[in-house]
Amino acid sequence: MVKAGGACMEDGLDGAHILVPVDGSEASFGAIRFAGEIASLMNGVVDFLYVSPFDESTDEGDVAWLPESIAGSAVQRGQEIFTKAAAMLPAHIPYMTYQRVGGAASEIVRFANEHQNALIVVGRRKSSRVSGFLLGSVVQTIIERAQTRVIVVGYNDLCKDNF
Repeated sequence: MVKAGGACMEDGLDGAHILVPVDGSEASFGAIRFAGEIASLMNGVVDFLYVSPFDESTDEGDVAWLPESIAGSAVQRGQEIFTKAAAMLPAHIPYMTYQRVGGAASEIVRFANEHQNALIVVGRRKSSRVSGFLLGSVVQTIIERAQTRVIVVGYNDLCKDNF
């Protein structure tokens, strides 16, 4: 057994690809730091995945009422997030970046299955039980549908001192 940030991992993950869905949130940044620690221990590779609900093919011109994070270029937004994500990993950890368009949970699960990721590390945002129940949860869907291991980095674990 290998311990990473208090979590026990089974042996046999040496050189494994670890999927980290990223969206620029503090929750995803916490997942990046945690995945970096695991990758260091297991000589792993980190796969960053940014899923956008839109891309240039769905753009209908200037939509002033939408926030830039939605109406702006998905490719540019993804590259900005990947740059920040890479800077959070230890320098010796190899990583790959991928971008998809669609629903976040379904694309994350599909990607993990297609690329045979040994592990998904996902950050969970703080939300009430009611909002999680009524609105659904990307993290909950990933846990239920993924055909691989999933580690959820909770809201309280996001403090850098915990790593």
